[in-house]
Amino acid sequence: MGGVFINYRRGPRATDAVHRLRERLSRHFGDAQVFLDTSSMLPGSRYPDDLRRRVRECEVLLVTIPEGWLEARDTSGERCLDRAGDWVRHEIELALAAGKTVIPLLLDAAEPPSPELLPASIRDLSLRHAHRVTADGWDAAVEELIATLEILVAPEWVPIPSEERLPRQPGRLLGWATGLLAASLCVLVPWAAAAGEPPTEPDGAPVALLLALASLMLMGIVLSAALLSCGLMRRPVQAWERDLQDATQENYLRATYPVPVFLLLFATILVVRVWGQSPGFAVALTLGMCIAVGPMAARFVRSLRRDRERWVSWPEAVPVAAPVAVVRREIARLDVRTREWGAPIRREQRDRARFALGELTSAVTAHGRAAERGRLPWLRETQPWAFSGYVLWLALTFALTLAWPLSLNGGVRLYAAPVAAGLAGFGLAWTTMECAYRYQRWQRRMFHAEAMTRLALLEERVGTLSHPPRTRLTNPDRSAGNGTGTAPLPR
Repeated sequence: MGGVFINYRRGPRATDAVHRLRERLSRHFGDAQVFLDTSSMLPGSRYPDDLRRRVRECEVLLVTIPEGWLEARDTSGERCLDRAGDWVRHEIELALAAGKTVIPLLLDAAEPPSPELLPASIRDLSLRHAHRVTADGWDAAVEELIATLEILVAPEWVPIPSEERLPRQPGRLLGWATGLLAASLCVLVPWAAAAGEPPTEPDGAPVALLLALASLMLMGIVLSAALLSCGLMRRPVQAWERDLQDATQENYLRATYPVPVFLLLFATILVVRVWGQSPGFAVALTLGMCIAVGPMAARFVRSLRRDRERWVSWPEAVPVAAPVAVVRREIARLDVRTREWGAPIRREQRDRARFALGELTSAVTAHGRAAERGRLPWLRETQPWAFSGYVLWLALTFALTLAWPLSLNGGVRLYAAPVAAGLAGFGLAWTTMECAYRYQRWQRRMFHAEAMTRLALLEERVGTLSHPPRTRLTNPDRSAGNGTGTAPLPR
């Protein structure tokens, strides 16, 4: 359990101060970290066992010493500290015997206890440096005490260390698989077209040619969208993404779903158009759509669930390679949390905020470094699947264009069409990837500058919420006469 155990003797001079002290310490460290018998023990519990257990478990024992503490007597006239069954004395004995940190807490004008006036079993109390709390300087003195206790009391909330998992890279396996599939497409698709029967209608356009033209048209649409979003509209798009990524994942998906819906609609129209001429190609396209849409939908569902979990279990470790959207959303969470807090914040709140700030600073710094990567490292590290997909897309387009003259037994002029289609597709794909590379580099630089500014403001806010500033007593030999320390220790 750990924490702070408040030792005191009931009386009009000490009880009010003790309860006030307990309330302030509990607000900072948490109820479970501060023990006071009247507030922390359950009705019906056996108090001797509870008191002994909590003294053994505590990290600091605060001995509250008001004026007259040494001379306090019971109804028979015997001094309380001399009684064998005195719990104030017994708790101090247990703490000293267990090697706990024992801090005498002098209230107002109380003097440190002299060793010759203490029972032998707790005489070591007179050698412990004391802390003074007065009615006039209560707040400042308690804040100094909290600063001292923070060093001695283990935090109630301990962050779970982040697992440094490097992002899984497909590596050479994806490269070999892409090369084999591309080669297979370039061989099998023309072979299937040459082995099939020619079209029954002489004026009818071959299915392979239609699919190749549709593929090139779709590449052109993707390039136009990339040029528009990454070039002319990059600043409005950046502002739009920033506003959406600061919101919840659910709102972000609602605002961005029209793009995949449009692509799905385009593919559906293509399948319907091809179905009448070649059901086999239409079935293959339908399967490809299912393979593409299924994982995307599953990823959306997982992202929604994960987003809700992060709100509940905040803060969590942020992967160094986290996307911009994830880091922005974590910054927004920190902003929302700190806006809800009132000063002075609890120790747990401050620790959570500082942990989040550290994680976010590391992630933002990683994005700043990533902005300086070259094209090949960018493709290899962050876009391997997109690069592989474009290679297969180009191979399929080339194969479909090659299948057209083979099915017609065309001459040299017709065989120039696959070369032209391949060059056109390569140019479209390269230009699209170049736009994406330049945009992500500009986006990361803008994000790095913006995020570092926001994190600096949040760090300043957390510091302000932690005020008044807490500093330990810098001079342990200050005398009790100045109202802040104990008398000089005997040499």
